[in-house]
Amino acid sequence: MPSMVCGWGFSRIRLPGRLSATFSDRMYSIDRRSFFVGAIASAGALLAPQANAGPIRIVSLDYGLAQTLIELGVPPVGLVDAPAWADWTIEPPLPAGVANIGSSHEVNMELLQLLEPDLIVSTPYLEWVRSQLEQIAPVKSFPIHALGTSPYKPIVAATRELGRITGRRPEAEALIERTDALLLAAKEATRNLAGTGLAVVSFLDARNLRIYGPGGIFQDVFDRLELRNAWPKPTNEWGFSDIGLADLALLGDCKLFYMDPVPSDVLATLSGSPLWQSMPFVRSGNVHRMASVLMFGTLPSATRFARLLAEASL
Repeated sequence: MPSMVCGWGFSRIRLPGRLSATFSDRMYSIDRRSFFVGAIASAGALLAPQANAGPIRIVSLDYGLAQTLIELGVPPVGLVDAPAWADWTIEPPLPAGVANIGSSHEVNMELLQLLEPDLIVSTPYLEWVRSQLEQIAPVKSFPIHALGTSPYKPIVAATRELGRITGRRPEAEALIERTDALLLAAKEATRNLAGTGLAVVSFLDARNLRIYGPGGIFQDVFDRLELRNAWPKPTNEWGFSDIGLADLALLGDCKLFYMDPVPSDVLATLSGSPLWQSMPFVRSGNVHRMASVLMFGTLPSATRFARLLAEASL
């Protein structure tokens, strides 16, 4: 899971040196479980649990996939960066008992093995560590974000696939239908925002920001709600651009939403910044603080963002 889930940059999950050197030696040579896991991984078969089997045990290396699993009623038994969920993801709440399997920089492979997962769900950006993970359990990678296009359809496809894998197809369809209904309701609730441009940013510091546009889930919600993004320039394949404070002048007199969390010194610095104070949206009082939404999330993030926009329009 790229560290944009929990920070402002990108980082990789790596194996600790003491584990990467000894991990293979510390695995059992061949036992019934490892043979079974290897057979499944080799065949690429990811089967839903049988009727008499216990619930499938899944570890998630991605917050967005974990969101979907929770909504399906099959929360992961382990998750990277679990303590930061309440700061960045928020919805749905992370159930008690989900093990923290390490930071987004370093997976605790020993704990991962102890959890005895039936499946590890991940994204294509962790393919380089897949061979190590597959020594513990089969790995299913879901391409959702950074596709250069709208992530909404891949998110829906991933929702259905997770429903199939976990034996929760009806719950997956219910989640998709519930999302459509909530977005439709938010469209009606945000009619008074349709006449002006909107911009959503995250402050990196008092002089640098991240602004969101095409290719990301926030733009997908704008499109579904028929709202106009005020940012006039293209964004990267992830759906954002890193910009300087002066670039906000391109927005004109829009409604600007800045998203939590905000670095501690930013707001005090901006209050004394002539550049910030000269912005049209500042002069017109159209600057609004918004609670955090997982920018690389799945359907629960889409509905949370839509709901926050609707609340802001009241």
